Amino acid sequence: MKSTTNTISKSQRGAALPVALILLGVLLMSVLVGSQSAVIQQRLTGNFRDSSIAFQAAESAARWSAAWLQSRGHSALSRPFPCSASCDSTSRVWAVGNYPADPAPTDALWSSARTYGTDPTDDSSLSMTVAGVHSQPRFIMEQQRFLRDDLAGDPQKGVAFYRITSKGIGSRSQSEVVVTAVLAKRFE
Repeated sequence: MKSTTNTISKSQRGAALPVALILLGVLLMSVLVGSQSAVIQQRLTGNFRDSSIAFQAAESAARWSAAWLQSRGHSALSRPFPCSASCDSTSRVWAVGNYPADPAPTDALWSSARTYGTDPTDDSSLSMTVAGVHSQPRFIMEQQRFLRDDLAGDPQKGVAFYRITSKGIGSRSQSEVVVTAVLAKRFE
């Protein structure tokens, strides 16, 4: 009688080792691709978080300046008169046509912009800060237009339109967001 062990071993030629090595290589490649994908996903998430922080900072500065404009009262005498050159007057509101039309001002203009939490009439009154940002957000207010109620009446009564442009920076200096808002306010 013939032994079956001899016939089985003669027909096998050692294919298990190459097949196992190929499968191990495929498994290794999928692990490397998966880990690289996880690193990219982590970077994307960090960038999204940082841009969200920058947006929230810019939004805070826009709201702060809008609240300042609203707090000026509604009498014609409380209307902040815009400045025309370097905006060194007490109002810190740019006059129509004296501020660049580009909603993303240059670095030189941002350096002269108001800082979040400061009263535009007093630079030293820093009362609020935004936490977790590289630098505090800044804002620029511009009077876009003033529409008088009528031509025969008081020239100080009407509706003033202001453009508020604010810049927020996230936790890293590379994340910058610029927000522009328009505010209409009636003066009686």
